[in-house]
Order: sequence, then structure tokens, then C-alpha cells
Amino acid sequence: MKFWQKTFLGILAVFILAINICLYLTSNYSFSLNLKSETDRALGEYQFITNGVYATMDSIYYREQAQPTPSSIQSLMRSYADYYKQQNVFFELKQSNQILFTNIPSSAKSDSTGDLTKNTYTIKVLNRDGVHFLYIVGSLGGQYKDYTLTYVRDLSELYNNHSQLTRYLISISALVEIILTLVLLLLLRRLTLPIRIMQKATHKIAGGVYDERIYIPGKDEFHELAENFNQMTSSIQEKINELDKNAQDKQRLIDNLAHELRTPLTAIRGYAEYLQSAKTTEPNRLKAAAYIISEIDRMKNLAFKLLDLALVRNSKLDLQELSPWELLNQVKVASESKLKEKSQTLTIDSTLDKLRGDSILLQSLLLNLIDNAAKASAENSTIRLLAYFDSFPILEVRDSGCGMDAEQASLVCEPFYRVDQARSRSSGGVGLGLSLCREIAQLHGGELRISSYPGKGTTVQIVFTTSLQLAENSLMPKDV
Repeated sequence: MKFWQKTFLGILAVFILAINICLYLTSNYSFSLNLKSETDRALGEYQFITNGVYATMDSIYYREQAQPTPSSIQSLMRSYADYYKQQNVFFELKQSNQILFTNIPSSAKSDSTGDLTKNTYTIKVLNRDGVHFLYIVGSLGGQYKDYTLTYVRDLSELYNNHSQLTRYLISISALVEIILTLVLLLLLRRLTLPIRIMQKATHKIAGGVYDERIYIPGKDEFHELAENFNQMTSSIQEKINELDKNAQDKQRLIDNLAHELRTPLTAIRGYAEYLQSAKTTEPNRLKAAAYIISEIDRMKNLAFKLLDLALVRNSKLDLQELSPWELLNQVKVASESKLKEKSQTLTIDSTLDKLRGDSILLQSLLLNLIDNAAKASAENSTIRLLAYFDSFPILEVRDSGCGMDAEQASLVCEPFYRVDQARSRSSGGVGLGLSLCREIAQLHGGELRISSYPGKGTTVQIVFTTSLQLAENSLMPKDV
């Protein structure tokens, strides 16, 4: 059973029970008031008749100096009986259990009224064959205490009115309950509409439709719940997209790695079979061995780069306050031997006073950028390494090499991507250097920005865009 159905049945049951109890108590209270009114009226009439009979009998006694005869008593009682008969009131007068007068119908006679004479008068309501009668029985008192007057009033009209009122209230109750049922049904369906909307949305999201959103107007709890639900869904969608992207990146990395390994393995196998089966001269044998060693070195470089990339992603930064000038100078010293191969020069320039970061990782980042710049630049060229503050702390490597177009610049950080396949292979590159640089920059809360133009060189910036870095930096230039 659904929530709204349980709520509907529970509230309806409570309302029906409350309405019927109220109507029942109202009906009974009204009947009690009417019965009391009838009883008080009957008691007043009884006392009036008792006093009248007593006074008349007393008058006869003093006039005739004798007890009233049965005929005079019957005549007296008949006058009262005729008057009250239209009001469904009947009388019976006894003297020492001898009936002197009665006009009580046989259906209203009661054998249980004899024990009601113990007090001055006794009142009782009895049911005779479905008809209710009010009995008042008492002694005339005084010298006529052996006379007992029984007053009987037919209460059929009172009970009929009560029955009619009860039926009327039952009809009203049924009508109210029907209206209440319809109103409650519509109201609960309306109030639980947001729940059904969210239920449908969760089914869609469970089926993989992560762009499903909920709109519930108003400012109530359901509106807030819908807003929180949408935020949760957005977060889930972002995480799912991120997982999909990571899965795609990993798959692309595996595909590229398989492709990268295929070429050197094929070359190594070919040269190995050549050395094994062919009769060749010593120079040719040495040349084939050199090719094998070269391909093995390239595979080793690939393995080391992948290891470096994995270590960077899983490493915890050892943040320290660094001197940018010392960092650049250390990088210059470490790159001198590589640059001497093409008679290239590295100049450094720093206006930064302070920098926070991991010295080893930042050196690795800058050395990779300088290595790429050296490969892309001609002999006797100059590469510039800069550190300055322009809204954010920035490290920059600038060369005047072959450059690349905008599309190549947007893809150059992807694993195994090479602008010039032949030049990269000949120089031992594996296409992972800039991927490693980007990971190191992101670990430091920075961005790797590349601007390049074909034939005009390339500028790579590491922009530290977060509060990880100190905002205060002096602008004292230092050149070498």
C-alpha cells in the first residue's frame, strides 16, 4: 500500500470516528434533555393531579362527613382522564391494591409498578412491546395514604422524534463522510504529487538518465527537497562524467601505449632476426645492435615517464617556501649538459620574491619544458626561463623554435601526442612530458597555458591561480 493511501485511510478513519462519536453524543444529549423535559412536565402534572384529587376527596369528606364513595372517585378520575387522554396520559387509582379507577391500556400495564410505591413517588420509564411509557407512582398522602395514584404518559412521540433525528444525523454523517472522502482524496493526491514526481525522477536516474531534474513550485519543504535532489543529481552526473572521462583517458592511454610498444618491439624483433639469420659484416652487426639498444632505451624512457606520471598523481606535496631565483638557477645548472649538445643557451629572469611549492616536482616540470623547447629550437638558439607576478605568480619557458598551430597546442598535453612524430622518435621522446607537466601544475593549484605560432616559437606558462601561493611578491628584477 502506498504512502498516500495509508495516510488517506488513516485520516479518513479518524475523521469518520470523530464525526460519528460527536453526532452520537449530540443525539443522546438532545434526547436526554427532551426526556428530562418530558419527565419534569409529567411530574408537574402528576403533582397537580395528586393535589387536585386530594383536595376534592377532602372536600367531599368534610361536606358529607364520610369517605368518598367509589362512584364519586371514579367520576372525579374520569374528568381528569378525559382531559389528559388527548395528551396520551393515563391514570390508575388504587386503594390498598384495589383498583378504583383505571384507563391505562392493557399494553401499558406493568406488573413491576407495584414495587414503586415504597417512596412518596417513583418515576420509571418502561418499554412495553416496543412502546415506551413513563410511569409515576405515589401515595396521595395524609389521611389518604392508602390511596395510590399511577400516572402513565406515552413517550412514543419523543422516541419517534429521537429515531427520526438519529436517521437524519446518520444521513448527514454519510453525506459529510462522502464529501470528506472526496476532498481528502483530492487534497492528498495534490499534496503527495511532489513525492510522485520525485519517485519518477529517481526511477529515471536509476535507469541512467542523469540529466533528469525536478521543478516543484513554492517555498515549502518539498521545494527545498527538490532543490537538494537536483544538486545531488548534478553532483552524481558530474562524478559519472568524470568517471567516464577517466575511463576513456585510461583506455586511450592503454591504446596509445600498445601502439607505442608495437613499433619498437617490431623493430627489435626484426633486427634480432637479422642478426640471427643473416651473414653480415661487423659494421652492419654493430649498426643493428645500436638500433636495438636505441629502441630499448626508448621503451625504458616510456616506462620511466609512465612511472613518473603515476608517482605525481599519487604523491603528496611537500610544500615549502621557495626562492624563485634559486629554483631557476638550479634548473639552469641541471639543463646545461643537455643544451650543450646543440650549443643552446638558457637565460633566467625572476621578479618573484617568494613561491610555495615542492622544489623537486617544480624542477622536474621546468626541466621537461626546457627539454621540449630545446628539441623544437635550432642550434645556437636561446631559451628564456622567467618567474614573475601578473595577478598570479607565473613561471614561464619561452623559445623561438618551430612552433605549432592552435589545434596542435590544444592537444599537445594529451598522453603520447607528438607534433612531429619523426622528430620526437629520433630524439627519444615518448609524448608524455607535457602530460607530466600538467599533472605537476595541477598539484600546485596551477594551470598550464600554451601559446604558440608556427615558425615563431612557443611560450608555456605555469599560472598559480589559487591561494596556495603567497600574494605578496616583490618586483626586484634579477637577470643573468
